[in-house]
Amino acid sequence: MTDSQYRTYKIYVSLALAAVIVSVPLAFVLPVEWSFENGLIENAQVVALIFAAIFILRVRRPATWLQRLFAAGFVLMALRELSWGRVFFPIGMEDFGAVFVPMAEYKYRVPVHIFITVYGAAMLFVLIRFVPVRQILLGRQPLAALAVMAVAAILNYVGDHGWLLGKGNGQILEELNELIFYLTIPAVALYWLWQRKNPSS
Repeated sequence: MTDSQYRTYKIYVSLALAAVIVSVPLAFVLPVEWSFENGLIENAQVVALIFAAIFILRVRRPATWLQRLFAAGFVLMALRELSWGRVFFPIGMEDFGAVFVPMAEYKYRVPVHIFITVYGAAMLFVLIRFVPVRQILLGRQPLAALAVMAVAAILNYVGDHGWLLGKGNGQILEELNELIFYLTIPAVALYWLWQRKNPSS
């Protein structure tokens, strides 16, 4: 990893940490409508994940199999945010967003479940067989990004359950921190890919 790459990574993680902190007061002032399904923040999550997939593929050209695997993971998360296509079939509205076709009645549910199972099994095999998970998780800088993700996940959980802020503001807190979580995941992947690219540094 070069000095400029290292500085870029540190700045990125610092901004992610600042975003987590700012998300709490923002939850009180942003319009609740922004946190609805198919709303501004949810759509931003999808865009962020697709952008992350494209960016990871361009870290090294031609892309390695590991880059493709990371990118596929981001696309998978984007599809999950789209509720596997159910967001395109709203059946009504409630107080805090749109209502969609239940997964049990979704006609594409079988291919979706097959895809998730196959991809999950492949990812688990790769993690066990090829990826030094302990090295990634215990490295000082990846640990900083993972700490930010952990705090974002906690705030996401707090918001989802309406604790402290209530349902409406809690939903904003939930979606904001889900967006921050998705924006921070690529930092861990990128750090490790840079380390592999420059193993001596």
